[in-house]
Amino acid sequence: MTASPTIARWTSAAFVAAGLLFLLFPLLRPWPDETVASAELAAAFASDRWVVAHLAGILALALLAPALLGLRAILGGADAARHGLGAVTWALITAWAGAGAAALYFGAEIFGIRTIAEAALRDDDLGLLADVEVLRMQPWAVALFAAGLFLLAVSGVLIAVALWRSGTRARWAGFPLALGLLLLLPQFFGGPELRITHGFLVAAGCLLVAAVTRTSSVVDPPR
Repeated sequence: MTASPTIARWTSAAFVAAGLLFLLFPLLRPWPDETVASAELAAAFASDRWVVAHLAGILALALLAPALLGLRAILGGADAARHGLGAVTWALITAWAGAGAAALYFGAEIFGIRTIAEAALRDDDLGLLADVEVLRMQPWAVALFAAGLFLLAVSGVLIAVALWRSGTRARWAGFPLALGLLLLLPQFFGGPELRITHGFLVAAGCLLVAAVTRTSSVVDPPR
């Protein structure tokens, strides 16, 4: 069964855009040494690159929900029970909730940390940078961020399940994206190289799903 070409086109575009934005976040983000309070660190936190990179991350998260809404419409053209509609519906719900919770933390990173860094540069007081860790580790902020990333990981697994059940020719197409979303939380504990590699993984996963949804062909799965 085939979905509307318009739905397929926009769904594919949303996945492509999300993937590229996921990659732009670590590529654009400055990577100063954060173990020592320095003028270089303050300048990096106060830079436009810091803002643009985090905005890319927020937009990447925001685009997952509409992309999954389109995927749900595509799979809805087939028998819901047999073609993964239930799984993609829950993927949509968890992605929406997870992105919303995680975006709050990204907002604090953009504006809160930048404000601290600007104050440190303005007052020539690098001791103010100690407040960056206080902001990042605020209990409610950490809890919301962790919950958001957990929900996004669940969404990734459900995307893989939905596409596996869908009967598409590339039933495995959701696995790379699922792996990328599962690793969203652990990769934050890695260095720049690991973070950038993870960005490529999520981008590749989104592009693969985009390629599958662009054709929007659903066939009966093997019995």
